[in-house]
Amino acid sequence: MKGDVSALYRATQFLDTWLDYRYNRITIPGFVVTIAHEGEVVFQKACGYANLERQVAMSADHLFRVASHSKTFAATCVMQLAEEKLLDIDEPVANYVKWLESHEDKRMSRITARQLMCHSAGVIRDGKNADYWQMLNSFPDQEEFKKQILETELVLQSNLKMKYSNYGYSLLGCLVEAVSGLPFNEYVQKQIIEPLKLKETGPEFDERILPFIVTGYSRRESGKRLPLEEKTYTRAMSAATGFYSNASDLCKYFHAQFVGSGKLLSDESKREMQRTQWRVQHSDNEEYGLGVDVEYNGDRRLFGHGGGFPGQRTKTCCDPEQRLIVVILTNCIDGESRNISKGVLSVIDHFEKSGEAADPETIDELRRFEGTFRSLWGDVSIVENGRKLIAVNPDGWFPFGHDAEPQILDYVDQSTLKVARTNGYGNLGELVHYDFEGDGKTKTIRYGGSQKWIDSEYQKVLETRINREALASST
Repeated sequence: MKGDVSALYRATQFLDTWLDYRYNRITIPGFVVTIAHEGEVVFQKACGYANLERQVAMSADHLFRVASHSKTFAATCVMQLAEEKLLDIDEPVANYVKWLESHEDKRMSRITARQLMCHSAGVIRDGKNADYWQMLNSFPDQEEFKKQILETELVLQSNLKMKYSNYGYSLLGCLVEAVSGLPFNEYVQKQIIEPLKLKETGPEFDERILPFIVTGYSRRESGKRLPLEEKTYTRAMSAATGFYSNASDLCKYFHAQFVGSGKLLSDESKREMQRTQWRVQHSDNEEYGLGVDVEYNGDRRLFGHGGGFPGQRTKTCCDPEQRLIVVILTNCIDGESRNISKGVLSVIDHFEKSGEAADPETIDELRRFEGTFRSLWGDVSIVENGRKLIAVNPDGWFPFGHDAEPQILDYVDQSTLKVARTNGYGNLGELVHYDFEGDGKTKTIRYGGSQKWIDSEYQKVLETRINREALASST
């Protein structure tokens, strides 16, 4: 970490309560947030339900279809074979996958593994009949996939721009099979999953995982979400989207991808995978390497991948400088995994910066005032910010984001703060009064004249109001 490791601990303390708060204000069935540092899981939080109909509580051990995370595994397999001098990533794939030589579009016989890994080959994204993503038909088997590839021309000239392709990665699965002599799923099991002891990870759905895998859900339709089929086999597209895993295994796997870990690949190969190959068009901060996406969050350059499967949306971000990994798993098709990951990182950033600015002599006194307080008109989280306190809006994924405008609160005395900075519509210059109890905690504050409560007390206020209204309507 840039600052003291205690900054990460402070961040996880905030995340523990804030993620509960956020879950109660969104419609995602459930999610898991996991943070690892230096190869050790330091925080895990599961909110909501793995299955709504049976009211199965979400746990950090639940399995998810991690979809395009599969591409990082497939690219790693290709790089392993390249290190063994069994293939050259800059030679035509058709040199190894011989049936490609018969393609009528002669450009297909010249595409390379590098182009496929960085999505610059120009291959169609999901074939001409991609309704398997809507679960209207099955994912193609090897025979159907080969037929589809041979009947489809390149849709873009190679090396023109980054154009994402699941079919391209499925073709990489064929490359691994042709070169290694093993089915892709067997090769990845022997070369990645078993060496890393990823006991909760596999390249394809297996009946044995059914009791442990989450139920995925559709978008909200007519006010409710529909459960989606759990027994989905990706068949010829396993290398592109077939994998399942849980948060702990993903942390272990991505830690092995850090330069210097001594696992999976040489550091030279890892640097090549994590090096930007193409910028993502019409995006300010997204790039792509070989099998990994690259993005920027504040001062961080991150690598990892996202995944979208029918009923699940997932995201992993890795900061190689700090050896930090954030994994977000959600069980609905519109789960905000990318926003959640950015929000988690913004929380960590805040506590790093506040820790660097903190005064050891005053920090404990400032932290006495911390908490989230609620009222009819809105909620506020008061958080230490080094030598000051700030008030932020917790009702969003970026309470400490670059666009947030926190109020600054000055310390007045042991039970009073003063609003020192806010916009013209706020309570500038007004006081915030705390009613501390004998244990040093508070259930209520008065902020600019209005009372605010901690969540449990606010629920009592709501119940009283509801009961009063119910009584009034019955008389």
